Amino acid sequence: MALLCPAPGQGRGLLHAVRLIGFSRPGLSVRCASTGASTQALSLFNEPQLEHFHSHGFLKASGDFLTADERQNVIRWTAEMKDWPEQKGKWMKYFEKSPQDERVLCRVENFLPYHDGARDLVRGKITRAISELMGEEAILYKEKINFKLPGAKGFPPHQDAPAYITFGMDYHVTCMIAAEPATLENGCLELVPWKRDQGVLPHPEGSLPADRVSEWNRNNTWVQLTCEAGDVFFFSSLVPHRSQDNRSAERSRSIYYLTFNPLRDGDRRDGYYTDKRLQFPPDADKVPGVDYSQGAAIYNLSTPIPSRESG
Repeated sequence: MALLCPAPGQGRGLLHAVRLIGFSRPGLSVRCASTGASTQALSLFNEPQLEHFHSHGFLKASGDFLTADERQNVIRWTAEMKDWPEQKGKWMKYFEKSPQDERVLCRVENFLPYHDGARDLVRGKITRAISELMGEEAILYKEKINFKLPGAKGFPPHQDAPAYITFGMDYHVTCMIAAEPATLENGCLELVPWKRDQGVLPHPEGSLPADRVSEWNRNNTWVQLTCEAGDVFFFSSLVPHRSQDNRSAERSRSIYYLTFNPLRDGDRRDGYYTDKRLQFPPDADKVPGVDYSQGAAIYNLSTPIPSRESG
């Protein structure tokens, strides 16, 4: 299979086109429009890594997946976006209640249109990696940074797939980038290996069945993704996962979650955020007196964000 890149004068050259297209697996090539010549795209993953992803549903990238500069940028960008003010109609900041009943930041979404550096990383290297894991071209569906501040609540066991039903799609892959160390104490992500053909489980009351979770607990099935700032993981929307409360007195746990769908399912990102802002908006966009409980059933699945009627 060959992918088309711009002719000279129509882009930044072949290598840049490969990165933006985000599709490279052994045996696939990129074809130049002006000459018809093909070049083999370099793979980001080896065959054992690809096999692990497809048999387990998740993968930790090698330590040099992000360059030293990219690691530092991710840390710096996170601090910048954490300090952005709430603003109607732009980035979306969601809050939760601390144990002291204080309003604390839980996550920021829809930030890429307002941050050039993060946008370039996601649309370049991250898109290329996701496409390789999917085995087809991928496109960004949604992005968020979860800020688990000291005392913040965890997320109950769930799969992401039920929250992504708006456009009739059944498969997504998420790239997780740690902006701060994730430990057992501050509530690192925990997941259960899960093949794609194992499908979606029931989610009574918004989380996975208690008997299935108890079985995984007894059998020590959970894989704890402890990591350092700059580490990168990938997991599918079907992988069951959870996180515990942040029991650390001082250390927060900020993590990017960049979710992609196959390009063949369409570019749905703008539609996703238009619908989410309408059905389950951040406080800055809420209309007093409007009941957002129906939207919360889709867009607030298994989160510590309050599903109240209005701001």
